[in-house]
Amino acid sequence: MTMALLILGMGLCSFLPRYLPLVLLADREMPATVKSLLGYTPPAVLAALVVPAMLTPEGHGLQLNLSNPYLIGGAATFVAGLISKRFLLVSAIGIAAFYLSRWLLG
Repeated sequence: MTMALLILGMGLCSFLPRYLPLVLLADREMPATVKSLLGYTPPAVLAALVVPAMLTPEGHGLQLNLSNPYLIGGAATFVAGLISKRFLLVSAIGIAAFYLSRWLLG
């Protein structure tokens, strides 16, 4: 019974903060500033997830050198993303750079 209540409580804690603003603010128009700032949320969240894994691949110690294949792959992905806006191409370039650098570095 305790496990079921724990799961139910966790579900509510996850669901309510997402659902309540939709219900309470559904009839209001968001200001233009808020709309433009919300556009930056997905890239910011993605950067917050990817950059630490790229710079500290083993979970400890910053590795800012060319022997870090994660950094090489991330840099190649970033540069390819600036040049081309095609997601599959950019992803393929990043993956290829990662595996190529990993193979070359041993």
